[in-house]
Amino acid sequence: MSEHAKNFRRISARIALQFMGFVFLLFLINGSIFLAVDFGNARRMAHGRLLRDAQMVLNQAEQVFQGGTLALPPPVEERMRILDADGQVLHAGWLFSDIPSFMTEGYTTIEVREEPYTVLTIPLSENDHVYGFAQVAGMERLPMRDLPLRWGLYLFVSILVSALTFVVGLFFARRSLKPAEQMMERLEQFTQDASHELKTPLAALSSSLDLAMKNGKYREGIESAKVDLKQVTVLVERLLELARLDKFVSADESIDLTRLVETSVERFRSLVREKHVVIEQTVAQNVTVNGDAILIQQILSNLLSNAIKFSKPAGGKIHVRLTPKEFSVEDNGMGIPAESLPLIFDRFYQAEPSRAMGGFGLGLALVKRIVELHGWTVSARSTLGSGTTFTVYFGTQTRKARS
Repeated sequence: MSEHAKNFRRISARIALQFMGFVFLLFLINGSIFLAVDFGNARRMAHGRLLRDAQMVLNQAEQVFQGGTLALPPPVEERMRILDADGQVLHAGWLFSDIPSFMTEGYTTIEVREEPYTVLTIPLSENDHVYGFAQVAGMERLPMRDLPLRWGLYLFVSILVSALTFVVGLFFARRSLKPAEQMMERLEQFTQDASHELKTPLAALSSSLDLAMKNGKYREGIESAKVDLKQVTVLVERLLELARLDKFVSADESIDLTRLVETSVERFRSLVREKHVVIEQTVAQNVTVNGDAILIQQILSNLLSNAIKFSKPAGGKIHVRLTPKEFSVEDNGMGIPAESLPLIFDRFYQAEPSRAMGGFGLGLALVKRIVELHGWTVSARSTLGSGTTFTVYFGTQTRKARS
């Protein structure tokens, strides 16, 4: 795994961790608010129930002081107690049998047989004179001792969801950063290739100038250096073209591909006459594509110039074909070795027979990149000594404009 890939994996993990931390914190805050609201609602409901029960007791409490009996529902009877002003028990249900008397008004929390209860104490008064107290008890629906258990359960769920969030976040972070990772890898490869390829012409340039200084043949040395410098200039221009295409957004317009192919072939006819090469063409009429005309022109020019360059010096023949589905250029030149064929679209790659012909091995890399920008595909087939055919497939994009 490359260093860039490792760095992007670390960045992806860091993003996923931050996202997981955010989700975990969000769950904790939400859980805290939920538990607080849940406890608050439960307490309000419990107090409301006690208040309703206490009202029933108050309506009959005076009968107890007069020696009468109470007629309350059994659930209320078991949880009530009536005291006089001195705290003496006048009437009590079984829940209060073991609870000492107390006269603290309002809500009080007590434990009965290790269970928490809330007791509501209401004074009984007449003419501002307190003559007794009525008490009603109810069990805590959400006892405080259960809070650690509930909080621990919520914490466990938060950790589980956060872990799942990390896995999902890592997947999407890596997926989102993949284009950036690929761009960095291409940039690193581009830098390495450019550095490697620039060394040779620059070394030749330096040698030419050194030789001119030693033997005094300045004109010959300068002319040789100018040739080397021209090579460097061409190389830099081709490298810049590739660099621009790595971030290029092609235009999307309807192009008359038939006319573009025919024009490109005509532009090369004078060159092929000098080399005694014949160009034949079989071009379907009225074929159009959507794309960038300037870039498509570069595909045609690169493939045609390659075919002319590697054709036989005399008796060479090039056949250009265009159909609604594909464009191809076929020559009968030296051909490409089978082991080199899968590598010819790589930057700076040159098959062994073509090295003597000059160039930098960037033309076909440009063709492939432009083809990819248009969503097309390109392939090559070749037989050593018999020729090569390059074919660009348009897929479903082409159409006939007119019948």
